[in-house]
Amino acid sequence: MKLEEMRGLDQKQLEDQILGWRAELLKERVIANRNKKAKKPHLFPKLKRQIARAYTLINQKMSREVKNA
Repeated sequence: MKLEEMRGLDQKQLEDQILGWRAELLKERVIANRNKKAKKPHLFPKLKRQIARAYTLINQKMSREVKNA
């Protein structure tokens, strides 16, 4: 998901996306541990980066709400 698409989501939708990405990351880690080698190693940094971006957007939205209140 691109950053512009993520900006269009509200906080609840971002949290749902984070849960999905974390589940996918966990699934890939389990597969990697079971097989001693990841089938899709490129997904680890990609998923971690998406999760971090989503948390950053949530924090930015919360800080804007506090400033506007």
